[in-house]
Amino acid sequence: MAQVAWQPQVGPQELFVRCPAFEVLYGGALGGGKTDALLGDYARGIPNGEGWIGVFFRRHINDMDAVIRRSKQIFLPIYGPRCFNASKNEWRFPNGAVLQFRHLERDDDVDHYQGQDYQWVGFDELTQWATDFQYTYMISRLRSAKGVQPRIRCASNPGGLGHHWVKARFVDPVAPMVAQVIRTKRKGVEKVSHRVFIPAKLSDNKILDEADPDYADRVSENLDPVLAAALVEGRWDIVAGAAFTEWDPDVHIIDPYPIPTDKKIWRALDWGYKEPFALGYMFEYDGDIILGSEMYGWGGKPNVGCEMPPEELRRKMESFEQLNDLYIPVGLVDGQVMEEKGHGGGSVYELLGGRDMGWKAWPKGPHSRVQQKQVCHQYLSVTNGKSRFKVMRHCHHFIRTIPSLPVDKKNLEDVNTNAEDHMYDMWRGGLTMRVRSRDELRRRAQQRRNRRNKYVQASDLPYGGS
Repeated sequence: MAQVAWQPQVGPQELFVRCPAFEVLYGGALGGGKTDALLGDYARGIPNGEGWIGVFFRRHINDMDAVIRRSKQIFLPIYGPRCFNASKNEWRFPNGAVLQFRHLERDDDVDHYQGQDYQWVGFDELTQWATDFQYTYMISRLRSAKGVQPRIRCASNPGGLGHHWVKARFVDPVAPMVAQVIRTKRKGVEKVSHRVFIPAKLSDNKILDEADPDYADRVSENLDPVLAAALVEGRWDIVAGAAFTEWDPDVHIIDPYPIPTDKKIWRALDWGYKEPFALGYMFEYDGDIILGSEMYGWGGKPNVGCEMPPEELRRKMESFEQLNDLYIPVGLVDGQVMEEKGHGGGSVYELLGGRDMGWKAWPKGPHSRVQQKQVCHQYLSVTNGKSRFKVMRHCHHFIRTIPSLPVDKKNLEDVNTNAEDHMYDMWRGGLTMRVRSRDELRRRAQQRRNRRNKYVQASDLPYGGS
């Protein structure tokens, strides 16, 4: 009878290791058995021998210690200590199958894998990678000359620098356990693959629950409720370490309606070319600030810009404002556009319209980022079920990025600038300025005319007369 050192737990873990899809994410609660699931999924292919070469990634090499220790607990009883090479951090099984433990900290670390062939690739804590570059690069290393079906597996908790792209790739497109159908064409031939998200909660790990029944209570009792909910329940709509824990979609998101033309309206822009630009139209309504519309210049991936020239963005803004009859006396923008050169010559500021579009730099100073973040908190705070800031439901990218924007662990007063923070920069800059509405300008102009007429009438009186 074959010796069994490990078997998947009934539930999400078993579904993960048996899933036939090419690409699968398992996550994301704390203690959901993610590392075990990855090791178990690799082990399922060991009988393929030399046709089964795998690599298991963590972002930092020091994070690999616990993974290697767990792999020994699983593989040593069956294969013995000779199969593990401690100097190379890899298993070489008797039939030729190989499992390497490696790290990918920087983008250029993928250069070590040029020309390598793998049939299994695993990423543990996938949201620790800020972008999908290393992940998608390693997909290109998956190939087999021996008829074995390659696959990529990953596991993660919500949160982290890469929360946005992981959520966008796996969680948002379809319901959990439902396969996304990915169609690609190469040389005119259509290829079909499948991508699946399998959620796991702490309660799904029965072994941990039996061994340490108080674990979930300790997490819930000693952490912020938002953080605890993300870690225990594996919820991707709330994020461990989020910068804006006040966010409440029931309070802050409102149904869209046309931007009122008689209100104070302004625009704010965080410019980007290789990275996304974020443009927002805000207006004041009964003392509240409403984000009424947005434009987001991304290339379909977090932190990847659409490379739209600034003069084209200007045309889009002019068209939008004319179509909606919007009077925009002021536009706020990061001051660096005053110096940055556009591809067609001239500064980005000039190509965006300069004074003609009302652009001016939002305030900057030694502590301006911290101060502006505090203003965002003040507007976002909820009192008696109400907030002073609201966003219309069609502002998809603001709603997608702000709730999960992580705090900077090195500076808790700021957000992590390596995350997808472009909408945030637009927002914090936009809240530094309030402008007068078209009606208010007309009233003030009429008041000035009235004062001038009164002065003229008074000057016509005889000296000393009344």
